[in-house]
Amino acid sequence: MKPSRVELAVLNNVRWYEAVFEAHGLASEIDELVWLSHQTAPPFHSNLVVLSPSACQDGIEAYVDALATSPRPGGWSIKDSYVCLDLSSLGFTQLFQAEWLWRDPVPMPIREAVSGLGWTQVATATELIEWERAWAGDPRNEAAVRTTRQFPEQLLASRDHAFFAGRLDGKIVAGGIANRSPGVIGLSNVFSPGALSEDAWNALVTCICTAFPNTPLVGYERGADLQLAVGVGFAPIGALRVWCRSA
Repeated sequence: MKPSRVELAVLNNVRWYEAVFEAHGLASEIDELVWLSHQTAPPFHSNLVVLSPSACQDGIEAYVDALATSPRPGGWSIKDSYVCLDLSSLGFTQLFQAEWLWRDPVPMPIREAVSGLGWTQVATATELIEWERAWAGDPRNEAAVRTTRQFPEQLLASRDHAFFAGRLDGKIVAGGIANRSPGVIGLSNVFSPGALSEDAWNALVTCICTAFPNTPLVGYERGADLQLAVGVGFAPIGALRVWCRSA
């Protein structure tokens, strides 16, 4: 059976997880129901991602019991990709709810950028360090500051990943990441100063459509970023939740 749009978005997210965990030297495993790792996850990453809409509460609770045997000083989280779980009885609280997104592979309408941002693809380890410093400077990413590298340079080695940087007066102030999985390209980790957000989203979609032509885009967002994504042609296709459990 052909996978649904949500299933393609979920798989894309998991492929990025696999790349990030591997780059950090962290083991993970996958079966028909979940992707998971027993090791301490990098910031903003869960230890378990539900892969299948057929996953049931009892089945996921068995994975939770197994994961709970590994101590994690900072706590841990589960991505409920289909909003099919209630984990409150297991000591979890809902961290947030968001929307999976889909964008058909159509070019962005040509419009004049008013921000003055110049966009390039990150090509070197030095540029990636600069990119990450700008990413970590976004208030939404403060949890990653003063930790080890979030994006090891190994991630640049794959043609399935692309880091895009928006520069203003030579300094990176905006960016995003594209990752390729079967049938789609994911867009994630978008950051920019608030006044430049609309231009940044528009430019990122243009960059990705150029680098990975004729391929649908996926991702997930919430709040103001969801509205920005809709403004550049993404459509919500289903909800997800992230549940967190303290140490």
